[in-house]
Amino acid sequence: MPLKTARLNKQGLEYDRRFMLLKVREDGSLQNVQVLYFPECTRLFQAIDGDDIVVTHRPPETGDNGVKASEQPRDDTELRVPLEPNTAGLEPIDIQLYGADARAYRMGAEPYDRWFSACLGYDVLLVYIGDGRRRILAHSPRQEAEAEKTNMTPITATSSSSWISSITSYIIGTPHRSGGEGSGDDTEEDDDWLTFNEAAPYLIASQASLRNVSSRLPPGETADMMRFRPNIVVDGDEVTCWDEDYWGELVVSPSSCDGSGGAGDERSKQANDDIGDRNRKCRLVLTANCGRCISVNIDYETGRMAEGEAGMVLKKLMCDRRVDAGHKWSPILGGMHTSCRLQEEMPSSLPQAIEMPRQWQ
Repeated sequence: MPLKTARLNKQGLEYDRRFMLLKVREDGSLQNVQVLYFPECTRLFQAIDGDDIVVTHRPPETGDNGVKASEQPRDDTELRVPLEPNTAGLEPIDIQLYGADARAYRMGAEPYDRWFSACLGYDVLLVYIGDGRRRILAHSPRQEAEAEKTNMTPITATSSSSWISSITSYIIGTPHRSGGEGSGDDTEEDDDWLTFNEAAPYLIASQASLRNVSSRLPPGETADMMRFRPNIVVDGDEVTCWDEDYWGELVVSPSSCDGSGGAGDERSKQANDDIGDRNRKCRLVLTANCGRCISVNIDYETGRMAEGEAGMVLKKLMCDRRVDAGHKWSPILGGMHTSCRLQEEMPSSLPQAIEMPRQWQ
């Protein structure tokens, strides 16, 4: 969903990744519906209309088995989901995503589960994160702050350990834990946590790196940034391919609502009221690289793995992008940012919003 403006907070873009689908297996157990295993979910589309998310389903012309779109299980109507559901009375459900667990809430069989099940052709549940919290997997900013207080420094990176690995090697206090309701842990005063993001609140990529990926494809074919799923894309004359590997921070300037009165207009005004001083910047601190999987081979138009060389993007990146020892078998594209802070006095001129590049050694 392309946005002109967005409100940033420590959990990512406002309203981003607050819902998730769970497949109901034959034995009654649940499986997270992630694009890696369920590429057909790329044919679900969302738009924000007032206080609702409007979801539509557009099946491809043919299915995996050559079934015509008219014969695919689907629901032709749109589904409206409240942006901020009232969780009172909703059934709590425990979920686990990439090793970080939390409590979520079932939205209900009608109309939510029934609608998505009709579109996808198998039984699924729609859940909302609510007040559930997942621990940050790509590094906890709180640990970095505690390390500064105790004058501790990270373990120096060696040939067998990248600086990303060293950042997570602080030995301080107790580990950062998830904070679902009634979990009894210490996250009440800690606002560094995840919703349904896989490992970090923000994923940053550059158009220059995407152009490099396109250069590996046959003439006339271009790579689609959607496959890499960043929520901030940076471009500009100063940005060359793989620069995001070295960025220590990304600084985003607040902007005012354009006054068009469109959807989300009041929320944009409120966001600027909350920011207050127009000179304050949002500082995103890079804490991990993004190791890639076979999901970069998915064709979002067909809802299945791409054919030809477009379906070999992961293999092509394996040749020279396995550059982080912490992701020994995965190529890197993009940086994950887990710390989001308002910075009072930042330089007025920043090249392409990049501040303090940090060398990767």
